[in-house]
Amino acid sequence: MTSRTERELEVEVEVTDLEGGQVELQVRVPPEPVGRVRDEVLKAFGKRANIPGFRKGKAPRSVVERFIDEDALKQQIIDSLVEEAYDAAVEKSGIDPLDRARVREPTLAEDGALTFLARLTLKPKIELGEYKGLKVTRRVSPVTQEQVEAELERVRSRRSEFRGLPEDGIVERGDLAIVDYDMSVDGKKREETSAQGYPLEVGADQLFPEMNEALPGAKVGETREFEIAYPEDHSDESLRGKTAQFAVTVKEARRRQLPELNDEFAKQVSDLETMEALRERIRENLVAIGTAMAEDDVRTQLVRQVSEAAVLDVPEALVGREVDRRIEEIEGELDRRGLTLRQHLQTRRISFEDWRADIEAEARAAARRALVLDQIGERESIQVTEEEVHEEMHRRAEAEGIKEDDIHERYSDSGELNRLVTRLYHRKIVQFLLDNAEVTEEVVEPEAEGEQEAAEVVVEPEAEGEQEAAEVVVEPDAEGEQEAAEVVVEPEAEGEQEAAEVVVGPEAEETEVRGEGDEAAEAQEKPEE
Repeated sequence: MTSRTERELEVEVEVTDLEGGQVELQVRVPPEPVGRVRDEVLKAFGKRANIPGFRKGKAPRSVVERFIDEDALKQQIIDSLVEEAYDAAVEKSGIDPLDRARVREPTLAEDGALTFLARLTLKPKIELGEYKGLKVTRRVSPVTQEQVEAELERVRSRRSEFRGLPEDGIVERGDLAIVDYDMSVDGKKREETSAQGYPLEVGADQLFPEMNEALPGAKVGETREFEIAYPEDHSDESLRGKTAQFAVTVKEARRRQLPELNDEFAKQVSDLETMEALRERIRENLVAIGTAMAEDDVRTQLVRQVSEAAVLDVPEALVGREVDRRIEEIEGELDRRGLTLRQHLQTRRISFEDWRADIEAEARAAARRALVLDQIGERESIQVTEEEVHEEMHRRAEAEGIKEDDIHERYSDSGELNRLVTRLYHRKIVQFLLDNAEVTEEVVEPEAEGEQEAAEVVVEPEAEGEQEAAEVVVEPDAEGEQEAAEVVVEPEAEGEQEAAEVVVGPEAEETEVRGEGDEAAEAQEKPEE
């Protein structure tokens, strides 16, 4: 098909301001350029078509038109013109969009003109504050023997076995219980919230914390009863202000048996020969994790400072789309774990409205950080090179133990490439902030036991580049033993945002979600419907 890039496409465009920092473009491509495209499409079809009575490609246009489906012809004309027309409309209107809109209602009018609508979000005006010479503190904490032993106990717990209690055994906290429970409200049993074969660790159940108090002291076969009073703002409207009665029957109970901490244990959980060597490995990894977390905290401080110093209005449309994306992602993760959003909110004892408000606050803050980082990157002419993208793909292929061709295919077949480029882009911007910052070091007291649950120690030697997520895993979990490694599906508190945050990447067609200091869960923002 003949290229049209030599001649500027003529378009007519009308811009309508909408709420939430959006505009709608009403675009019209006059009949003349549309007619030229029609001629090109027919000519290309005529060269390929085998029409009876004519040599291939020699049939006259009047004959070719009788053999081509009119609807298919119109669609091909639209497909050939709409992207170029959209770009021309954006340029002619002088707007600066955040992302590439999805065209709606493309139509070939009777007069031969092409018309369509495009709704898009505008980049807000951003007034940056100071972003060079920022003062931040790198907080380092020495690793104590108590931390090493606490981590060793976690490793030991993961290697434990559950063995059935004797007939006269009494359920204790920490036991694994299999129970049947019935829930009644106003004297009527609720089948949808009753269950059989429900497993729980006594003392640690989150769905019904009251069950943790009711079961200790029970025997297998015994039924215990308790009540739950639901608040007026409970997520389940049918339970608001109600008191539910529960009858729980212990069907089975097992007690955790911990292995001995000896050299044989060290060999089982690692490639080491002695407990002394295992403890040293754990200490080394805790030091590495602490260093990584301290570095990440420095980057978080920098991003927060530049975000708070900037003046801008975050587009409401961007926030709304990000909220919807996060909720959809959370619901998907809950579904994979066999839970519903309703159960999840019931466990947290929070209404949907309050829960959504929390997500919206996080989405707004994340969008703000992303927009500010992009503005800094634009001002400082920071770019991601093709070589850097290939290096990252190579690193990921090695870390995942797959062929590099497979990783390239993954990114070429999906929107993953835009997310990868944006991640690298933001990583470079944050590194720029760090290179131009004043960093002081402060030694802080080690955290109390239990405050480092998120960081697990890996005692197996890892391949280079595999320690991005500071974790301490001694070995792969056996099937069914992964209770300790839970997926966080809630937005985290400020400062813990290694999960999802919104980012609009350079030349990316869609909005993305990214972590405050990068290293975050990636989630592609959907283009507008």
